[in-house]
Amino acid sequence: MKNFLNGMKSLIIGAVLLAGASAAQAVPGDVYTDTFQGITFTITEVDADTLTFQLAGSPSGDWSTAQFLGAFDFKDLGIDFSTETATANGPGATNLAGLNTQLSAASVDCQAAGSPPGSICFDVSPDQALGTLPFDFSYTIDFSAPLDIGEDGPHLQVVFSATQNGPKVGSLYSQNIPLGETPGETPGETPGETPGETPGEVPEPAGLILFGTGLLAIVGAAKKFKITK
Repeated sequence: MKNFLNGMKSLIIGAVLLAGASAAQAVPGDVYTDTFQGITFTITEVDADTLTFQLAGSPSGDWSTAQFLGAFDFKDLGIDFSTETATANGPGATNLAGLNTQLSAASVDCQAAGSPPGSICFDVSPDQALGTLPFDFSYTIDFSAPLDIGEDGPHLQVVFSATQNGPKVGSLYSQNIPLGETPGETPGETPGETPGETPGEVPEPAGLILFGTGLLAIVGAAKKFKITK
C-alpha cells in the first residue's frame, strides 16, 4: 500500500507540473489583444513562424492628432534577432525587412539600441497614412526561426505621427500584450486594461491543478489513517 501511495503521489505531481508548463506554452492560434487610446492591437500566432499584427480604431487621448503610422517593433518572441530575421507585409510595407533595433521615447524611427538581440523593428517609410477613420491595418510577419512567446505575451512598441515622416505624436505604447479573447468579444475595454476571462470560466490548466491538489489531499489522508486493503 505504501508503494502504491508513493507512486500515485509522484504521478499526480508530474501531471500538475505538466499542466502548469502547458499554461505558459504559446501555440498557433493564440490571440493577444489590448486596446489603448482608441486603438485595438491584435497579434495572432498563425503558425510556428508567422504572426499577424492588426491595428484598428480611431486615435484618441494624446494620439488624437495622429494621421500616420511610423513604425512598430516587437520583443519577447523567444528569437535571437542578431542571427534571425523577419519580414513584414501590409499597408506601406512590401517584404519590409525588420531591423535588430527598437523604438524609444526619443526616437521616431528604428534607431535605439534598446535590448537587442531580442527585438525586431519595422520602419514604415514613408509613414503610412491612416486615411478615413476608423482605420484598419493588418500586417503579416514571417520569421526565419520558430516563435517561443512567453506567458506574458509579445511586447509591442508603436509610433504615430501627425505629418508624414514628422515627429512622434503622444505616448510610445510599450507593453506586453496579454493572451485575450477573440477580437470583438470584449467591447468597452478600458484603455491599457488586460482583457479578462469569461466570468465563471476556469481555464483547463487551473482546473487540472485544483484536481491534482485534491488528489494529493486524499493520498495524505490515506497515509495518515493507514488505510489497508
